Amino acid sequence: MSLNPHPTRPCILLVDDTPANIDILVGLLKADYDLKVANRGAKALKLCEAADRIDLVLLDVMMPEMDGYEVCQRLRAAPATHDVPIIFLTAKTEVDDVVRGFALGGNDYVTKPFRPPELLARVRTQLTIRAQQLEIAKKNTELKEMLHIVCHDVANQFAVASLALEIVVKHPDKDINRYIPRVAAAVKNGIGLTNLVREMRRAEDKAIALKPVPLRPALAEAVMLMEDRSQAKQLTVRLEASEVSVAAEPSSLINSVFGNVLSNAIKFSQPGGQIDITTRLEGGTVCVGIRDHGIGMPPEVLENLFDVMRSASRTGTAGERGTGFGMPLMRKFVTQFGGSVEVVTRDVASSPQDHGTEFRISLRVVDEKAAAG
Repeated sequence: MSLNPHPTRPCILLVDDTPANIDILVGLLKADYDLKVANRGAKALKLCEAADRIDLVLLDVMMPEMDGYEVCQRLRAAPATHDVPIIFLTAKTEVDDVVRGFALGGNDYVTKPFRPPELLARVRTQLTIRAQQLEIAKKNTELKEMLHIVCHDVANQFAVASLALEIVVKHPDKDINRYIPRVAAAVKNGIGLTNLVREMRRAEDKAIALKPVPLRPALAEAVMLMEDRSQAKQLTVRLEASEVSVAAEPSSLINSVFGNVLSNAIKFSQPGGQIDITTRLEGGTVCVGIRDHGIGMPPEVLENLFDVMRSASRTGTAGERGTGFGMPLMRKFVTQFGGSVEVVTRDVASSPQDHGTEFRISLRVVDEKAAAG
């Protein structure tokens, strides 16, 4: 039984075998909470299994067939409810009974007959603690994910610098001046990403500091950093970009956004193909299109592309491997810049004559002089 369904409100499960008690609890709580009701322990467990979420359980102790202690024990053993707060409601007031309830995982204990103001205060307290715990867990997970995938991009910069230096060492006859800009750009972006990680560690709630970044030079630098990879597959990269500035953080824009999309385009292009980079002004935004003519993505890959927990790396057309973190990181940064990402793709299996992927990255255009003033 479910009462007053409302997705934005906490959901409380009421478990009591006495109808009069349920009526009192419903009368007290229905104005502020979504309610689910069970008159037996077994039914309560089934409701928990089927529910999208339960935020609190008000649990009677003395019930037939399965008492509240056993219900509590089973809720604590189930992954979906192991940390849901439980308040026991019971006439049993002996110290041993209270201690037993806490030992089995109860969070609080209210004796019958209860005083409504006290019960409401205890419910609010447990729900507040629950909300704070969930928020802390969410922030910790997001921070760990961000650090993990930013480190992935820092490693990319080391790879660019290392490859350029390796070529110079193995082929001393080559023009070293050709590789110096790549090493310098990789070092600059690596330092920028490292500083970004430090900022995130200092204050996880702090927004990334945005500044005007000239778009065309940023795209050109991203192309340069990927030059060795694109040349290895004999790819042509065509760049046509507007002379505007966008609101972003330079290192993450060049490497984590443009670099990751270009890396993806190179990875899934066939040797000898082409990658097109274009821009289109749309009012106060500019849409950057990065399109390859490679193998494209099947629907199941596109569906999980930006989910860091479900995204998986695919092998490229030349056997390239990755981590699967690049695309979730890319969209995370674009979102923090106040932009958006759209992906249009046709995989080679369903569109053998016209396949490939285009990332359309919309960013806010800014006036450098106005921003400086």
